[in-house]
Amino acid sequence: MPLVALEVSLHMPLAFGPMKLRGFLTVATIGTFLLIADVVQRLIVVPLVWVAPARRNRVLEVWLRGLGIAMISGIRFIGGGKFGPFPTIPFAPGVLVLMNHQSLLDIPIVVRCVVGGYSRIVTRKRYTRGVPVISRMIKLYEYPVVDSEGGLKDQLKMLRSVARDPRTPIIVYPEGTRSPDGELLPFRRGVLDTLLRHRQWKVYVLTADGILPCGRLKDMLNGVHTVRCNVNVAGPFDTPPDPKDFLAWLKEMESQMHKNLAKLRGSEAVSNGASETSEAGTSRTEAVGLKESGAASGSGSDGTERPE
Repeated sequence: MPLVALEVSLHMPLAFGPMKLRGFLTVATIGTFLLIADVVQRLIVVPLVWVAPARRNRVLEVWLRGLGIAMISGIRFIGGGKFGPFPTIPFAPGVLVLMNHQSLLDIPIVVRCVVGGYSRIVTRKRYTRGVPVISRMIKLYEYPVVDSEGGLKDQLKMLRSVARDPRTPIIVYPEGTRSPDGELLPFRRGVLDTLLRHRQWKVYVLTADGILPCGRLKDMLNGVHTVRCNVNVAGPFDTPPDPKDFLAWLKEMESQMHKNLAKLRGSEAVSNGASETSEAGTSRTEAVGLKESGAASGSGSDGTERPE
């Protein structure tokens, strides 16, 4: 919440222009909502999960979905943003969702699309403290946490355990950082490569566009009314059993996301932005990929991105 307050105070003089009042009201309302939600999560949701473990999954599903709907509703009804229909992704064991990373709305969108349960999102260590709702949610939902400065051995061990635990769908943002212009960035292999090596997945490629005006809080203040969100999903795709096929398969998934984005924009031209990456041994590939993913995350940070 300190980040929200800082952004609001810095841009308050701009907020009262004819086209910017809505953005200011939207950020202020959502910020207040997150403060209240943080208290509710701490005093009601967490104790309820602890007291009634048999209802844990249902409580977590309802709470997460409620937060996602509230965030989207704030953008829609206060900010004036428009949203198309949301596709659905089933809640099932062994589901892996790959989504492009365009804005602060990425998490509410994927939460809205997964039906029948909640999902777990691969996120960064820096969000585990000091972020209202999110920091406690990471622990409550047991989100996989990656740390670019942490020990690679421990991170590989954690990701392997995630892959072997099929309870809930796993969400990965393979670009590794938020796109500054809405175009798809090359996929980073680190986290994905490790997950693919330790189980067979049903993979859904989820693509969102038109939400760049919510890329950062500053952007929301200036242009939330221009949000025109459209979402599509492709899949499921089966992951290859042979690690030698991972690179080619990931390129196919990246190409699929490019195609999805072009369809959302009504374009026939599809850019194949698949990145070229050399093959290596299992442990070395995972370790190097994780390090690159962490570096990319750090270089793309602006202090306002949500977990990835």
